[in-house]
Amino acid sequence: MSDTAREARRMSFNADALTYKRGRPRYPDAVFDLLAERCGLRPGARVLEIGAGTGLATGPLLAAGAHVVAVEPGESLAAVLAADHAGDRLEIIVSDFETVDLRGGFDLAAAATALHWLNPATSTAKIADLVRPGGWLAAWWNEFGDAKRPTLFRDRLDEVYHDLLPSETGYRDSRSHVLDTDRWRGQLTAGGYFDDVRVEIIEWTEILTAQTARDQWSTFPNIAELAPLNREEFLTRLCSLVDEFGGRVADPRLTVVYTVQRVQGSA
Repeated sequence: MSDTAREARRMSFNADALTYKRGRPRYPDAVFDLLAERCGLRPGARVLEIGAGTGLATGPLLAAGAHVVAVEPGESLAAVLAADHAGDRLEIIVSDFETVDLRGGFDLAAAATALHWLNPATSTAKIADLVRPGGWLAAWWNEFGDAKRPTLFRDRLDEVYHDLLPSETGYRDSRSHVLDTDRWRGQLTAGGYFDDVRVEIIEWTEILTAQTARDQWSTFPNIAELAPLNREEFLTRLCSLVDEFGGRVADPRLTVVYTVQRVQGSA
């Protein structure tokens, strides 16, 4: 993918921030329990949130008592974030993380469904410069569907993908980048700034209705990039599938969490 196409995908979520807010599910409570137990999330902790979006992670970070500096490049996303979570413990900066100028000393850097949009060659060093020695970096993603928990709904949905996105791999054979632990271990420990890589995979299930499915799939870049008629056909067939299964579908999810600790006394 070219840099131009990648940038367009990265900013595509900003085009309809309210649909993103409606369509993307909350992260499991277990993520924030883990951050509290291992990564110093607590009242008064200073947290850098990279790519905060509409605040799906910001809300729980604030609920834990943290002071959050949220960096979000999309103005529309940041406006929703401000409307929902504004307060004296939240600072919102509308900027690309790569170019933002911040004061360091953070206890925790958090990237929820965001780290893959950053430059892998330079982002770890910049994050390390902002996290205090002994502090933490936590990155996590929701994975939509689980090849180890196949469903008839997903098999039927693959037929829609085959018709409208034939180059896409069927979900039973797909392997998301978030499960590529070698890749992320290498990126997160590049330069020797962070170590103690740990990976947790949280299994859960989301209940979809036709409307929530439509909102959710509308936020996926490969669907948004379809020609308008094809996009509408995809979404209409998706909703019809949900209705065929009784109007409520239990769709497997994974949340994959990577945590690493800032090395004491590293460069």
